[in-house]
Amino acid sequence: MQETETAEGKPEAGTGGRKQPPKAVMYAFVGLIPFLLVMMLVSVYTTSMHQPVPRDLPVAVIGTGQQAAGLADALNAAEASPVEARTVGSVSEAESLLKHREISAAFRLPAAQGGPATLYTAQAAGMGQASMTQAIFTQIAGRQGLQVDHREIAPLPPEDGMGTSAMMIVTGWILAGYMIITMLTQGMPEAFTLRRTPAFLAVWAALMSFVVWLIADPVIGAVGGHAWEMLALGWTTIFCVGLAQSFIARLIGGLGSIVGVFLLMYLGVPSSNLGMPVKAMPGLFEWLHGVLPTPAAGEALRAILYFGGDGVSGHLLVLALWGAVAVAGSVLLDSLRNRPKARHLLTEDGETAVDEAAEAAAASAVPATV
Repeated sequence: MQETETAEGKPEAGTGGRKQPPKAVMYAFVGLIPFLLVMMLVSVYTTSMHQPVPRDLPVAVIGTGQQAAGLADALNAAEASPVEARTVGSVSEAESLLKHREISAAFRLPAAQGGPATLYTAQAAGMGQASMTQAIFTQIAGRQGLQVDHREIAPLPPEDGMGTSAMMIVTGWILAGYMIITMLTQGMPEAFTLRRTPAFLAVWAALMSFVVWLIADPVIGAVGGHAWEMLALGWTTIFCVGLAQSFIARLIGGLGSIVGVFLLMYLGVPSSNLGMPVKAMPGLFEWLHGVLPTPAAGEALRAILYFGGDGVSGHLLVLALWGAVAVAGSVLLDSLRNRPKARHLLTEDGETAVDEAAEAAAASAVPATV
C-alpha cells in the first residue's frame, strides 16, 4: 500500500509501519543521481582524453652500430621524452615485436648515405598509437634532414579502416552484462538469487553474444570472420561482467548501479586502449588497463581479430578473475548475512528512495564512447 498524506499534510506510514521519505527527499535524489552520472562522465572522459601527451611509448631503433645505439640513447635522454627506446638487431626482430605488441614502432636509419629512413608501425595495435609514433619520428627525421618511408606491418582490414569496431563491440558486451543485472535487481528481484542469477546470465550471455556478432559481422560487415572466437569471447565477457555487477549490487544495494557504470564504462572505456593509447593518458588509466574487465575484453578481441589470437590468454585470465572473485564474494556475503537459502537482495521493507533513484538513473546512463 502506498503512503498517503493526512489532512495536516504529514506522510502516513505504509504497509508494515514503514514511512516513506518526504517527497522533497525523493525529488532531490531523482535529480542528484543523474547529475552525478553526467559529472562523472564528463570529468573522467575529459581528464583522460582532452590533452593526450605520449610518454614512454616503447619503440625500437633497428641497427647494431654506434649510430643506432646513439639515437636510442638520445631519445631516452631527451627531457620529457615521449618514447622509451631500445635497439634491435634486425628488421625481422622488430616486426616480431610489433606483432606481439611489445613495441609501438621501429625506426631504421638510412642504410646508405642520402637514403631514406624507414618507420615500421602496426595500425591494428591502435590507430592512435601508430599516428603518434609516426608524427614523433617524422619530426626527428626532419631535424636531421631525412626522408621517412613508412611501412605497415599489421594494417587494419578494409572493413574497419579506423579500428573502431573492436571498441563498439566490447562496449556492447559490457553494457549487456551490466544492464541486465541492473534491470533484474529492479524489475525481477525474486530472480536475483545465488542459484538463479548465474544460470540466467549464462543464457543471456549466449543470446547477446550472438546478437552483437550478428549485427557487427553479417549485417554491418564491420569485422570479417572469427565468428566462433567472437561468440566465445562475447559470452565470457558478458557472463563475467554480469557476475561482477551482481556482486557489487549485493554488496552496496541500489547504489551499486552507479559504482558499476563508473567502473565498467566511465573508467573502462578510456583505459581500454582501443580509442586512444593509454600511454598518452594520465598514469592511472595505464594501471586500470591491466585490471579492469573492459580493457581485458578489448585487448582480447583485438588479439583475435588482428593478431591470430596471440596474447589473448592473459586478458582472458583477467575476465575469469573478475567472475571468480564475484562469485566467491557473493557466496561469502550471503553466508555472513546468515542466508542458508539464497534470497534476493532487496529486504522485506522494499527499496529505499535512494535505491530506486540510483537504479533508474543508472539504467538509462549509457555513456558516449570516443
